[in-house]
Amino acid sequence: MGYNVKTYYRKEELPPMEEPNFFHSPSSFDWYGNSPTYTPLMLVAFKDEVPVAAMFAVIVRINRFLKGKLFKRCFISQQPAFFEKDLSQIEIFDALISHLVKKVRNRVFVIRYEDLGNAIFGYKGFRENGFYSAKWINIRNSLQRKRNIWDQLSKTRKNQVNKAWKKGIEMEELTSEENLPEIYKLIRNTNNKKISRRFPPYQYFENFFRYYITKGKGKILLTRYQGKIIGGAILGFEKKETVYCLYDWGKSKRYRLLYPTIFTIYQAMKISEEKGFCYFDFMDVGFLNENTGRTRFLLQFGGKQRATRRWYRINWGLLNFFANRIYD
Repeated sequence: MGYNVKTYYRKEELPPMEEPNFFHSPSSFDWYGNSPTYTPLMLVAFKDEVPVAAMFAVIVRINRFLKGKLFKRCFISQQPAFFEKDLSQIEIFDALISHLVKKVRNRVFVIRYEDLGNAIFGYKGFRENGFYSAKWINIRNSLQRKRNIWDQLSKTRKNQVNKAWKKGIEMEELTSEENLPEIYKLIRNTNNKKISRRFPPYQYFENFFRYYITKGKGKILLTRYQGKIIGGAILGFEKKETVYCLYDWGKSKRYRLLYPTIFTIYQAMKISEEKGFCYFDFMDVGFLNENTGRTRFLLQFGGKQRATRRWYRINWGLLNFFANRIYD
């Protein structure tokens, strides 16, 4: 069954469609718009002129001065939004990813698809379009268990949260845009290994506040000690189903004994639980090795790991050929 795929670069040009997916919705244009760093685009698959799926991608310029293909990347996160349950998602995705490659292969150096959740989702489409993969881990906490979030914590984590409480750490929500520049500077200057690619510009956070937080589709949580901000988290909401932890940070060096990162993550999960969400998703957290780094750290909050893949395509034939041989 054939599908017609069209590319849109402006929200106003999109056909009417639902917003079932946090990462692949028309609102994503608001989030990434008005910034010289990003070029957002959305691919929409049609069957008989009716939209059946949408996939949002963003072209990122990784150097503010150099504008050539070598200094641009294309990123996509999460599975596309599918509007028809009875149609083959594999066939639709194959059409979407093939069209994306044709549109951006001469504009960017690398295409990266991450946070798919299911390790085998889209395998056919990726292989047919020359992608190679790296095995990754996704960590997700269920907020529906009989045991509440507190009871899911490891003994060590409980002790650390209790110590933070006793020393007077508090959590609050960012409700005013006035403090956003200060928050942005704090996140940028905090050593956070999770921020693995070029740090987003201020416009990225400003747009998120204006188009998501003010509409109840996200929150920025701040951890304070004696009036000073020492940590925080940025959360995105997918209806009443899933909370995505987009960023979390803490001044763990200067305030190491206050455990700001640990306290922030626990409080973010607790707030999500109280609001009736089903899952708290940390998304892709690292290579397939639970005994190292951030993966081991997050598993102590009671979540479960799932094997997934991060897919890459280098738009330089010889390099992509060797990458496929090495990684697969």
